[in-house]
Amino acid sequence: MTKISSILIVAFITLMAFKSDDSLKMQDGRVPNTQMLHIGIVVKDIEAARDSWAQLLGLAKKPDITIAEGHEANPTQYRGAPTGAKAKLSFFQLENLRVELIEPIGDERSDWREFLEKTGGGVHHVAFEVKGMGETYVDSFKTNGYELAQHGGWETGEYGYFD
Repeated sequence: MTKISSILIVAFITLMAFKSDDSLKMQDGRVPNTQMLHIGIVVKDIEAARDSWAQLLGLAKKPDITIAEGHEANPTQYRGAPTGAKAKLSFFQLENLRVELIEPIGDERSDWREFLEKTGGGVHHVAFEVKGMGETYVDSFKTNGYELAQHGGWETGEYGYFD
């Protein structure tokens, strides 16, 4: 079972941006929406972690496992360089929050792999939904001392992990 610490230290902030016509404005490296989208947990073995979470939550049906990989519209960058990093993902939808399990796969460098190697796994990030990440947030966060560790996405959205 994945160990859950009684003290939560947020090592990364993740911003998830989705294509939209409306745009929330941010100032001074802060997100305008303080409602968390999900908590991301990096694990060594997603099948075992998913089984443990399903048992803990009393779920008969386990969530699917999908593969996250770069997309031509939002290719994955790790510490400013292109990477072919991939990960297995599984999401548990709770009443008030989603829990994302992440298992890095392959040998490509990624924030997921780096975190797993350094810590053995655990809470990796908390995610907030924002509008227009690249247009607004990346420069503001950098100006306010946050380093963009990894960025990527899919056809209709993108994510960024900030240290």
